[in-house]
Amino acid sequence: MPRNMRLTIGALALALALPTLGYAQKQSVRPGINDSFRDPNVDEFIGRFEVESREVFARRKEIVAACGIEPGQTVADIGAGTGLFTRLFSDAVGKDGKVIAVDISQKFLDRIQKTCRETGRQNVETVLCKDDSTELPPGSVDVAFICDAYHHFEFPYKTLATLHRALKPGGRFILVEFHRIPGKTLEFLLNHVRAGQEAFEAEVARSGFRKTREERELLSENYFDIFEKAAALKFPIIAEYGGVVPLKAAAEPPRAGTKVVFDGTAAATPGEVNKGLERVARLLNLYGSAGLKADDVKIAIVLHGEATKSVLTDAAYKSRFEIERNPNLPLIRELRKAGVEVFVCGQALNYKGFAEAEVADEIPVAAAALTVLINKQADGYGYLPAH
Repeated sequence: MPRNMRLTIGALALALALPTLGYAQKQSVRPGINDSFRDPNVDEFIGRFEVESREVFARRKEIVAACGIEPGQTVADIGAGTGLFTRLFSDAVGKDGKVIAVDISQKFLDRIQKTCRETGRQNVETVLCKDDSTELPPGSVDVAFICDAYHHFEFPYKTLATLHRALKPGGRFILVEFHRIPGKTLEFLLNHVRAGQEAFEAEVARSGFRKTREERELLSENYFDIFEKAAALKFPIIAEYGGVVPLKAAAEPPRAGTKVVFDGTAAATPGEVNKGLERVARLLNLYGSAGLKADDVKIAIVLHGEATKSVLTDAAYKSRFEIERNPNLPLIRELRKAGVEVFVCGQALNYKGFAEAEVADEIPVAAAALTVLINKQADGYGYLPAH
């Protein structure tokens, strides 16, 4: 391979290793989790939420202090519930600031508005959100706060995208959420909260936020993370997957005529999109951001190892992982439309115990990942690992 081609492939490898920031999400991750909030008994929830036995209530003043709210700021209390933190933020931002209480329940919002009027808090507004959107206007918020409500997001990536748009440049997102640690966390929470801190932080990072601080000594049952808004992403070729930041004067820009084969072994938590497939989407979007077209680059990817499950039919995926649909198939179809060759290793299927009949129809079964990688490199393709 020519030296300049090796340099180009190396630069691409670095770019494609960056966190994934654009995710499509067409299915709820926890259908029905918000049913109890559609028509809640508000007094009953006040008795559950505003009680000293609840850690975030007992430590509410310390939590607000750790948020670093300044007078005159606009704070969004997302998943405001009974308005516990809405009222405290109202006092913190003062008469020149504003608090937006966001919730999926109109009954909660009505109670918040009523109690705020009765206590003279004139700086509080309410917004009825949707299952997949905060419904906050773009560039309207300095600080977004979510306490013990993120695990109720049915469409976390879509909702986080609206939150990203709502934050002003340099805006902060504060996440307080339950720990989920087997053997330590209560059984109810293990079953109720769908994922732990690492997984939730990864979702937030992939949605365009950068973690800047964690208050480790403040809480024990919960964790307290602070994120900042990162740069907005573009999706010029593959919509909603593999977003990129356009860089007009960057060195080593995408070059027409490049040929790349991805060695896809990246593991993916069931229900999430495989990182290797996301990197392929990001490469295509890098080309699009440079004014090139999908057919200006030839791309192949072979999935094997822990990535093998990414090619299963919806029925097989549901049978194996109790998740309604394989989240990778919509992306695979978009990649194929853009000219990407997607293979699965036949040897890996056998090793992992998957039958060929469980593979989605549009995905060819290769003799082996080794043969795909050898053949493509013999044809002049550069090699990129997607581990």
